[in-house]
Amino acid sequence: MKKIAVTAASGKLGSEIAKATVEIVGKENVVGLARTPSKAESLGIEIRPGDYNSRSDLERSLQGVDSVLLISGMDAPDKRITQHRNVIEAAKSAGVSRIVYTIIQGAQESTAFCNRPAAPLSRRREFVAATTRARTYGIIGAVVMATDCRLRSLPA
Repeated sequence: MKKIAVTAASGKLGSEIAKATVEIVGKENVVGLARTPSKAESLGIEIRPGDYNSRSDLERSLQGVDSVLLISGMDAPDKRITQHRNVIEAAKSAGVSRIVYTIIQGAQESTAFCNRPAAPLSRRREFVAATTRARTYGIIGAVVMATDCRLRSLPA
């Protein structure tokens, strides 16, 4: 079985996705990426550096990985576009063959991820920028979108 990397493994969504992935494919096939690796050690999987702002670290961390589960960052939209581009370009350089990308769109107020009742234009722009780049590289496999803070899968 090939390796699957889960970004933002120290965060709430990333850690839950990492745990669920381990249940499906086994911990030996899951790599967690975290900006601060020590915060994700409790997952019991291999943890590598995963700061979205450091493309060179991401390239090293994605070596030997076949698929990446890219969890959308929490920074301002303009920063996230650059950060997600870093992950996608590092994945391409490292030979990753598939990216599953999560975004948050139109979620309810007063939640950790979303504080507006409708998706702002910046979120849509971020989504288009990331998926267009990944599709250009031929490595996007699926998009997972949180709508009203419930996850659902969408076709690629």
